[in-house]
Amino acid sequence: MRIVEAARELSDLSYAVKQGGQKVALVPTMGALHEGHRSLIHMAQQHGEFVIVSIFVNRLQFNNEEDFETYPVTLEDDIAICRSSGVSALYMPSSKSMYPESFATSVEVSGLTARFEGASRPGHFSGVTTVVTKLLTASAPDIAIFGQKDFQQFAVLRKLVDDLDIPTEMMMAPTIREEDGLALSSRNVRLSAESRQLAVLISQGLFHSLSLFQSGIRDRQELIEAARQTCIGEIEIDYIAIVDPQTLESVSEAHVGDVLLFAGTIDGIRLIDNIIFCA
Repeated sequence: MRIVEAARELSDLSYAVKQGGQKVALVPTMGALHEGHRSLIHMAQQHGEFVIVSIFVNRLQFNNEEDFETYPVTLEDDIAICRSSGVSALYMPSSKSMYPESFATSVEVSGLTARFEGASRPGHFSGVTTVVTKLLTASAPDIAIFGQKDFQQFAVLRKLVDDLDIPTEMMMAPTIREEDGLALSSRNVRLSAESRQLAVLISQGLFHSLSLFQSGIRDRQELIEAARQTCIGEIEIDYIAIVDPQTLESVSEAHVGDVLLFAGTIDGIRLIDNIIFCA
């Protein structure tokens, strides 16, 4: 596995690989890798011969300084996971190289970023779209893999790539969960034992709503309330919504393919999750 720190070196590497006839797949991460990230890497390997994983804790997407300061950093373990997973190249740029003092550019996607995470975390998506644009520019991947857990993020980045004619195919990998249903997240390590027990209520609520949908219920409010009642009084709920997967607009009746989004806070730790309604 090759470790790369400079954008120009990554660009040259990607160009050489593609000249040799191989497809390049990118898995962008902020480190603190877990089995969910392994699943992204595995999916990337199914679609590209040369897999690049990036690790960069992007300060621009944190609207809360404490959240940034406490974000878990496990570089040695991350490198070991990438090696054992057969990653071709690991891109680990420094903050100074990504955002030098002269840096004065941001990338914005309007509309899709105005609600949910965008409304609750001002500036978050501008940070995400800016850093992902830089990662895509440096690595020029044929394919980029993102996780379903950050569904709104994926919708925003898909729009970014479409609007800017970036020749990268965007793929979404299913959420990986613990045995009890909790969605894997790098932030889970910050949960106390008691908070960890409460956190599983999120997925229980989502899957209860899914079971009602599969029994024939389509009313938005009834499905939302099914998820809310599981968590109410235990988790500080930010939003629960059922949306169209493309526009992220709320729907009056749920259909196959629509998405139930959830965000809430436990002991100051923000957790998000979602399910896609299926038959």
